[in-house]
Amino acid sequence: MSLRPDVRKPMLKAWSALGATVVVCAGILWWLSDPGELPDQMDQAKKAAITGKVDLVTRIKESKAAVKHLEGTIEALKKASGFTPASDFTVPANHPQPGQYFNERKAAVEDHLRELSHKRSLAYSGLGFDTTSKVPKNEDAPYLLAMLQLTDKAGSIILSTPTAIQSYRISQPVKYAEITGPEGRPPLLKEYALKLEVRGSLTDLLWIFHALAQVEKAGDYPLVIRRFTIDSKNAKPTDGIQQHDAVYEVAAMSFLSPDERTKAVATPKRSSGLGGGSR
Repeated sequence: MSLRPDVRKPMLKAWSALGATVVVCAGILWWLSDPGELPDQMDQAKKAAITGKVDLVTRIKESKAAVKHLEGTIEALKKASGFTPASDFTVPANHPQPGQYFNERKAAVEDHLRELSHKRSLAYSGLGFDTTSKVPKNEDAPYLLAMLQLTDKAGSIILSTPTAIQSYRISQPVKYAEITGPEGRPPLLKEYALKLEVRGSLTDLLWIFHALAQVEKAGDYPLVIRRFTIDSKNAKPTDGIQQHDAVYEVAAMSFLSPDERTKAVATPKRSSGLGGGSR
């Protein structure tokens, strides 16, 4: 009978435990060391980064194209709504007396509006210019001709209402083209302002309001309403068909070229204008 202790079973258990521990540790090490899908994810990220750079370049090109298209659209809108003096209201090249040319054109417009007034049995109210035959300064002729063209257009509209108005008056609130634009930005346009005072039916006054903004043909331009007021002195129902007094403050817009914008100085503030705050 041996007195040695039997250690085989404890040793077997110890080796078994050690083996299990090694297996577990090996599994953990394998799990930690196994990249799994990481390389694929890194490759996808790299491809996305490369694609992103390509997209950025493409987007820059697309943005430039969009800006160019927008600029073209703006220029088309400016051309459609901007005012440019017609050849009949522009001093011919090398004309020796621009001031006299204006007087000749003024006489023609006076005859035109006087005839329209006569057809409506209305008193001719004038053009809002100097009523004398004094020849203006040559340097003033381009502006005066531009205002004469606007007066002819506005007067023709007023005297073409569905039914006859009772009276009208055309005047010029300022004697120069106002340079204006958004606050804090270079001037954008010149405004040629007119004031129209008309007495007539509400239907005719609204017809005028609509007609002033219409562009009928290529080269035409709107007269933009800057301010509009309407009042009626027919306070009693027995006054019959109501006649209203309307005041239209309108202006034609002549857009400045980029070079003109950098050199132009805005007209001092007077009132709220078409171009925004620089008035």
